[in-house]
Amino acid sequence: MGLFRKKRKQPALTRDQALACTPVRNDIVSWEVLESGLVRIEYVLVLKPFLKSISERFSSSNDDLPTRKLELDALGSQVWQMIDGSRTTAQLVEEFARLQKISNQEAEQSITLFLRELGKRGLIALG
Repeated sequence: MGLFRKKRKQPALTRDQALACTPVRNDIVSWEVLESGLVRIEYVLVLKPFLKSISERFSSSNDDLPTRKLELDALGSQVWQMIDGSRTTAQLVEEFARLQKISNQEAEQSITLFLRELGKRGLIALG
């Protein structure tokens, strides 16, 4: 009876592995820098199959995919702009700590939480 088996979670990265990863922006995500200097990200919302079928039944056109807009604060905007596909997470932490004049430990906690949230939304991938 394999119907109700739980999916195996992928093993979590160790701290060293996570810091060695290079965050890369998703190509299908569009973003812009607003006049205020903040970043606004627009992305397609990924729906679970059940919700997708409901959405298709009640929407007026099937061509429109649901999108979301996310406006980052000043610190998030700064980190987003530093993600260029060539810097590792550790390099982002060092740069952010230097620019914000905070300890590397504080910067590491903030950036790893931020990157994790971006990853959950499918806005970045770790390479």
